[in-house]
Amino acid sequence: MRIQVRVRGGPGEPTTVELEDGATVGAVLAHLGLPAAISVCTVNGAVASRTQRLRDGDRVEVHPPLAGG
Repeated sequence: MRIQVRVRGGPGEPTTVELEDGATVGAVLAHLGLPAAISVCTVNGAVASRTQRLRDGDRVEVHPPLAGG
């Protein structure tokens, strides 16, 4: 299945990744080599857990931790 992924704070353009059916948000992070410390992931605009299963055509956004003061 094909999943569109955008990493906020990274390259501006979304990337399309191919994963096996039934892959999870965590599998997308592992496929991209991203650390588990990523604070929030969304699927089709809704906050998602690492164990959420994906479907062909889903859009995943990865939001890195924010810091500031």
